Amino acid sequence: MIDLHSIDVWQQLTVIINASIAAFLGSLIGWERDRAGKSAGPRTMALVGSASAAIVTIGAIIDDASQNGDPARALHAIITGIGFLGAGLIFTDKHSTGIQGVTTAATVFSTAAVGVAVGLGFQIAGVGLTLIILIILRSTHVFEKSINRSF
Repeated sequence: MIDLHSIDVWQQLTVIINASIAAFLGSLIGWERDRAGKSAGPRTMALVGSASAAIVTIGAIIDDASQNGDPARALHAIITGIGFLGAGLIFTDKHSTGIQGVTTAATVFSTAAVGVAVGLGFQIAGVGLTLIILIILRSTHVFEKSINRSF
């Protein structure tokens, strides 16, 4: 059993710092989605990133304190929650020719991965993942626009 009073101030500050970094990175991803006129903008992505980082950071701290925890359970909880959120973003439109929101749902999932990376202490990897996500979203958006102009 873990004594929750054994969690010191520095560990609690680590949770806040990691959540703040992940919120900033998530808001950058959300800004790109907002700029493209898509749903799930900066606030949503900041919340996804910061919550993911906080959950895995707290899980890692509790795991260290208890010496018999399983930090993978926090990851499973995030994946389940993000799957539920992502499913709500995917919909079909009677007036269009297919399913919409899949990229936004995938972006929410990717933002959660950024939060997990930051929460586990991989801040540089989190920044790198953010850059990869932004490059993918921006480059494919530009490519799609140029293809659609051709037809």
